[in-house]
Amino acid sequence: MISKTDKFNRLTVSVIAIAATTAPLFATSAKAAGLQLMPGSSNFGTAGAGHAAIGLGAGSAWANPATMTLIEGQQIALGVIAAKTDIQFKADDPDVESGGDSGGEIYIPSFAYLASINDKMRFGFSVVVPYGNSLDYDNDWEGNNVATEVSLETIQAMPSFAYRINNQFSLGFGITANHTSVEQELQMTILRNTMDVALEADSIDYGWTLGGLYELNASHRIGFVYRSQVDSDLTGTGSVGSSDYDANLNWENPASIVISGYHQVSDDITLLWDLGRTFYSAFEETHVELEGFPTELALERNWKDANRYAIGTHYQLNENVILQAGYSYEESTVETVDRSVDLPLDSIQRFTVGAIYKVSQNTDISLGLEYADLGSPEIEDNGDPLFASPEGEYDNSAMAGSLSINYKL
Repeated sequence: MISKTDKFNRLTVSVIAIAATTAPLFATSAKAAGLQLMPGSSNFGTAGAGHAAIGLGAGSAWANPATMTLIEGQQIALGVIAAKTDIQFKADDPDVESGGDSGGEIYIPSFAYLASINDKMRFGFSVVVPYGNSLDYDNDWEGNNVATEVSLETIQAMPSFAYRINNQFSLGFGITANHTSVEQELQMTILRNTMDVALEADSIDYGWTLGGLYELNASHRIGFVYRSQVDSDLTGTGSVGSSDYDANLNWENPASIVISGYHQVSDDITLLWDLGRTFYSAFEETHVELEGFPTELALERNWKDANRYAIGTHYQLNENVILQAGYSYEESTVETVDRSVDLPLDSIQRFTVGAIYKVSQNTDISLGLEYADLGSPEIEDNGDPLFASPEGEYDNSAMAGSLSINYKL
């Protein structure tokens, strides 16, 4: 017979495991929910379309290192994105609390530097925040057993190099170092006792980026960028009530590939496009270990690979101003049956406008605005008696603005 103490310990393991795994899950949901917003890019106004081929300023060091060969001299770029998410859940049962607006405000800074080593070689360095988001439900809402607060921040630094093979082909390569920190809070009732549950964890992990550029001629080029999968080992502290435990969990940040096109069809108009795929199916399962407990918990994930499609345009209004517009569509990473309230993900549509203004011979300022329709994901009964989510539907959206400055040294 299992004693009450053993049962409590097993439930405690499960509780912290949920906290530990939902927080890094949201790290990826930040990207999937449309909040990986081309940090440091002057091409924000085209929904990121063409970013692996266009080669705009020092931000090329992150967007696609190979496109650095399109740029001469030394350049530096500073940028910030401000985003506001509106995450509204409506439970099917009108008598339960739906949690209010769980969205939040996010500020995403970026820095990039690019330098010509010689006619064929370039060096770049970028510091960006590619992922960042938060959820903040009301504490007494119906799903507080899964999540009340979730937050994530990833800071990424990448030195990169580019080499021009000939007049048509260029290659680029970068090494990425990511510092990821996550926090999660929830409330659980265990053996009739209601307890606050929390997790704080972080890690530093490394990956790589490979880029290529093919220039058909001065008006048409195609680029690609591949970002490697990064296997993370997050460590931190989990707490249940007044008890603290060392926590350790694995996480796989998925690989992705993007192919982009740049086509100057007239003196004034340039067309841009993206085809991308992120390999979310790497999320097979998450293992959680708690020091002091013999049990290791493995949680199954049923995520699937997802494609992204984007199209955009630049219009040369005059010698100092370029107008931008873009649209992108991203497929959902999860089916309704596998969706939960800590990850209200669905397909995403982005609508963007922007402008690049040449202030002087050496300085460009870029402004962009984006509206993102994050879909209306449904939540179904998952059959879990301990971590059941309330059934209902979301109405999710986001607004974002971007400001970046590129300066030629």
